[in-house]
Amino acid sequence: MKKFLLFISLSLVATLGSAQVIFNVQAPSSNAGNYNMSYAQASSGWGVPDMTDPANAITGQLCMASDGTSADSLVCNAVTNNVTGKIACLYRGSCEFGVKALNCQNAGAIGVIIINNVPGAPIQMGGGAQGTNVTIPVVMISDIDGATLKADMEACNTTTAFIGSKTGYYGSDLGFYPEHILRPEQFGNVQALSQDASEFEVQLGGWVINYGANDQTNVTLNAVVDNGSVLYDNTSTPEALILPGDSVFVVLPTFSQASYPNGYYDITYTIASDSTDEFPNDNTLAADFLMSDSLYSYSRLDAGNGSPIALNYYRASNSTATNSSCMAFRDPNASRIAINGMTFSATTLSANSLDGEFVQAFAYEWNDNFTDLNDPNFAISNLVEITSGDYIYNADLQGDSIFISFDEPMLLTDNQRYLFCITHYGEFIFTGYDTEIDYNWNLETYLQPQFPGESDGSWFATGFGTDIVPAISLNVFPSAVGIDEEESDNEIVAYPNPANVVVNIPVGENYGAVTLTITDMQGRVVSTQNIQMASPILTVDISELSSGSYIFNILHGDENETITVSVAK
Repeated sequence: MKKFLLFISLSLVATLGSAQVIFNVQAPSSNAGNYNMSYAQASSGWGVPDMTDPANAITGQLCMASDGTSADSLVCNAVTNNVTGKIACLYRGSCEFGVKALNCQNAGAIGVIIINNVPGAPIQMGGGAQGTNVTIPVVMISDIDGATLKADMEACNTTTAFIGSKTGYYGSDLGFYPEHILRPEQFGNVQALSQDASEFEVQLGGWVINYGANDQTNVTLNAVVDNGSVLYDNTSTPEALILPGDSVFVVLPTFSQASYPNGYYDITYTIASDSTDEFPNDNTLAADFLMSDSLYSYSRLDAGNGSPIALNYYRASNSTATNSSCMAFRDPNASRIAINGMTFSATTLSANSLDGEFVQAFAYEWNDNFTDLNDPNFAISNLVEITSGDYIYNADLQGDSIFISFDEPMLLTDNQRYLFCITHYGEFIFTGYDTEIDYNWNLETYLQPQFPGESDGSWFATGFGTDIVPAISLNVFPSAVGIDEEESDNEIVAYPNPANVVVNIPVGENYGAVTLTITDMQGRVVSTQNIQMASPILTVDISELSSGSYIFNILHGDENETITVSVAK
């Protein structure tokens, strides 16, 4: 056992920002609409204007910039085509963001759009050595959106876009964003802890904001919960008047059920009013969740294989030794379950490989005594390690979901606070985060820790923020199964693991006829096979399995052996 004596103070500031920065392609382009983006901010080493101030918004024609080289519009050198008065568009890669933006600014551009060169959502951009010299707006869009808009950008004089705060830009414009709504306290919920309405419920509600220049009347918020059939459909009492720039928090009845069958539950919020909204893109939001037997997570989980969804990869920029992505856990019925491992994903900078990188999973009792995040006694200092597990990459499995089995499965105690962490040590390794979900208003409402982060021994109570959620999950099994049975699983080491076509399982003796049942991490049966073993090593064809983690249950006589296998395609 180890005890970490690390402390960082927490300052929790509850704010509601009504200014929303958008990138909107305007009609008559066939690609007109609002696009997801990130934007450069002064706090990240830029000299750019404050884009939350409507006075700094820009409108201009999109134009692909070129520096005259054979590279695909990377603009690491001076711009050679005419982008004066336009929004210059280019690709990420080869040089710092600040260098690209400054080259466009020097050529007369009024703004810059950088297209991501890797799959996934836009990332937060650091200014680098030249960022402080850039005084025009700089945004990033995804590779997919870049491909959609490429023809518009290359035309240079046909498509107009707006970048900035939309506050007051339209006459009638209600809206809200992911940080403004209540959602389930975590995305992945465990059936054993959620057996009825007394054990699981979802408070529903959200802020409705009038971004427009006109008064809005008879404003309502609706929420629908659907798991294949509609379980809940409630609309709020109309708000008689919301003035321009004002907002109101709308409370809806709590969603609860007598029981919660496993599966996905789609929660959809929708805003309506007397007026026709001129910017309806932000009138609907999702707050979905999953109920399963075996997966607990704050990040979203893939509907196909149950793995955490990682859209971006981060590490603390100033760390030199350790980085930890963690999730907090506490439940009044925790003793019903046990944990046997964690799933995560990682990537590296393009010049580096994951092969040989070392990652650990830790389970801690969090024994600091505090009530909530506003408690002056809040601390992350009394962590007692209960169990752990290791993983060494034996291939460059960029972005693949990896399951780390704990050395000893862990039984939980009711109402005990825990912290579960994925810790990596490589200088160039980045772990996955889900950036399409935001727990901001949950944090403001419940005031409980969600996913703290650690860097070089210093703890940060809200990690990278409520909108950057660690893409990690706990693998859970009922405590009634028995810890001794689960412990025996760890004596078997499959190889290769992760595997691609076949996996070998050395069970120790030739059992002859066995029944192999393969289930995914949601507990769903993927395959059942009757196999005649010819040696003490069970060789299994997994060529038909998709990437992800699976539980292999080997039945011989009246005995069972189980092992977790990761498949990487």
